[in-house]
Amino acid sequence: MSDCSTFSVPVGIPVFDVAFTASNQLVIGGGGGPGRSGVQNKLISYKVEPRRKDIEEEAVYELSNNEDAPMCIDAHPTEAIVISGINSTEENIKKGENKNCRVFKVLESNFELEKAVSTINSKSSEDYQKVIRFNSDGTLFATGSSNGQVNIFSYPDIKSMCDTIHSGKEDDEIMDVDISLEKDKMIFLLRDAIKLVNLRGRHTGKVKQTISPSTFDKKQKLQFRAFRYGRTYCKDFAYLIANGSNGGYIIKLNAYTLEQVQMLKISKKPITAFCISQDGGIIATATSDYTLNIFESNSLRVS
Repeated sequence: MSDCSTFSVPVGIPVFDVAFTASNQLVIGGGGGPGRSGVQNKLISYKVEPRRKDIEEEAVYELSNNEDAPMCIDAHPTEAIVISGINSTEENIKKGENKNCRVFKVLESNFELEKAVSTINSKSSEDYQKVIRFNSDGTLFATGSSNGQVNIFSYPDIKSMCDTIHSGKEDDEIMDVDISLEKDKMIFLLRDAIKLVNLRGRHTGKVKQTISPSTFDKKQKLQFRAFRYGRTYCKDFAYLIANGSNGGYIIKLNAYTLEQVQMLKISKKPITAFCISQDGGIIATATSDYTLNIFESNSLRVS
């Protein structure tokens, strides 16, 4: 693999999530959490300057000291919009008024809060929105929480498409969510199950299929980590990330049937993060030994 030009820049806060907008603004979210003085919770946008190996701060949205840090973020594929999971104050959470899912317009010099809705039916500040994902054309997005709740909204009106979907157990963290290219189904991922949800007709919001880790490997206990539907160059496939006692795996699936096409062990260490490029040409994984791997999506050859 050829060397990749990189550079590091301090940003002054713990970072929990990053995203690039459609105009290539880098948006980060982080901070010290609620009530931790001296470490501000905020969203920050930057212009990336590769030639100077630096970033230039463009906009900052500071949260109150009693609110949580942004714990997840996703950027709209064509508009200057990001959606972030940010818990409200503990007082509001206890009153059942946690408007934790917040939609921001990213301007050149500031963030504008467009709308905030609740995606967590909990009065505990320990529960939070763990993941959010726009679909490929930005007309839908899905959220998943640390206490096993999934919600699906239309965009830009931010209207719920169905009742909150519950994983079954409150301690079931939602590891990932994604929506198919046809917008007829959604996946939410638990450590021990793939859940396929219908998004059309009178059964919208109903789980229609569950797939267990033993489907892919009966010799070791796998735990699922991430899931993405392919796009453009790999639109006929989906990609599942799993970790087991023997290492980390990419499992390539048929996007329509979820049947296994290929299973590749890529690391002796657990895979901790995964993403796919906008054109679907490459996929990337990060592992617990600080290794980043980049693969051609169709062949799963190292890029």
